[in-house]
Amino acid sequence: MTSLTSWWTGWMTAVLGLVLGAAAIAVIPAERFFHRPAPAAAGEGGRWACPMMDFIGTRAGTCPVCGMDLGLVTAGELSREQRRRMGVEVATISEGPATATIHAAGSADFDHRSTRIVIPRIAGRILQRHPATFGCCQEVAEGEAIIDIYSPEAYQAQVELKAAIDLGDARLVQSLMDRFARWNLTPVAEAIRAGGAPTDTVTITAPFGGQAQLAASMMADETLMVGKLISADTPLLRLVHPDLLTLIIHVPEHQARFLAEGQPVEITSDDGGPLPGLAATVARVAIEINPETRTVEVRVHLRGARNVLRPGSLVMARIRAALGPDLKPADPGSPSTWGSFPLIPASAVLSTGVRHVAWKLESTGADGRQTFVPVSLALGQRLEDAEGRDQFVVRAGLKAGDQVAVQGAFLIDSQAQLAGTPSLLFPTGAAAAPGHSHAP
Repeated sequence: MTSLTSWWTGWMTAVLGLVLGAAAIAVIPAERFFHRPAPAAAGEGGRWACPMMDFIGTRAGTCPVCGMDLGLVTAGELSREQRRRMGVEVATISEGPATATIHAAGSADFDHRSTRIVIPRIAGRILQRHPATFGCCQEVAEGEAIIDIYSPEAYQAQVELKAAIDLGDARLVQSLMDRFARWNLTPVAEAIRAGGAPTDTVTITAPFGGQAQLAASMMADETLMVGKLISADTPLLRLVHPDLLTLIIHVPEHQARFLAEGQPVEITSDDGGPLPGLAATVARVAIEINPETRTVEVRVHLRGARNVLRPGSLVMARIRAALGPDLKPADPGSPSTWGSFPLIPASAVLSTGVRHVAWKLESTGADGRQTFVPVSLALGQRLEDAEGRDQFVVRAGLKAGDQVAVQGAFLIDSQAQLAGTPSLLFPTGAAAAPGHSHAP
């Protein structure tokens, strides 16, 4: 016995223990050591994900990285606790008119449709400028003196007129009088008929009244410099009607489809505040969009604004608008012309810029579990209600009474992408990312 004990050394005991342990591990089922759920396919609408690592699989099991059990992720199915943690809120699709209040900024300018140009109609050299030619926005009355010119042509015509009068040639006198009328120099001809002497200096007057539009520096340096020789068609002044203004308003691109000629406009100015006394309507809506500001130019013509607005004043325009059943501008003052559409809160819409999706509440179980499904949308105009909330007109995809997620929709969509089911970015579903799935 002693010889056997001496022969059986400690290292032999260690080897025997390892052999017996390996045999036990091979014989005893793995479930006795690790809790492993029975393998099962995720099925449509689900993936198995590790709660710790970045791993997504197609069947149950454990994470090959950390060994944790994989959890089933099913798109759109949320328990009460999940909805609370994700902050999911649901709203009902309403139905109503597509009305909007457009707020846009712009500035006032003269109504250049009334612009008329004063020309001398006869050549000469400038001898003197009168006050009408000094200063921008100088008001000029009809018949007011503009410049004095030295004109040999006018002098010669006066001499001929005097001779015709002395000869008693009525036809020639009338012909010469008509020439002076075309030159706007009838007072000069009348002076000759009254017995006056011919003169080589005549005064050019304004044939109509208005407000000057050329700056004094431009007129003095380029057109009306004393001593300068001018031709018969040289522009002397540009005059506009002082009581007519045009407001140039810039409306954001997405609101331009609400606009039509004749819509009333409420005007507010920085220096005058609200101006309810001005009768303003949309006169013109530009066809083109400014590519730099992404706005559409709207023109509003005003009459009687002389003592209320100044050219150059900053203005704010408030335009009430509505859409008809054909999604074209309707009369905002006549509700019978308005259309009625499903309206969805803007916060419920997920968009790529091309594709629009909302997550619709499909069902609610007895245990409070809710199921959401993605719905592709065809949207119309974007609206802003009286409380400043954004809405979209729904042309297709949802109807009044449907319920959609307005908060947490992005998280629901992210869950669908994780599960590989249809989502905003993947209309037909997305397979698990390469390298992120178990081998079958």
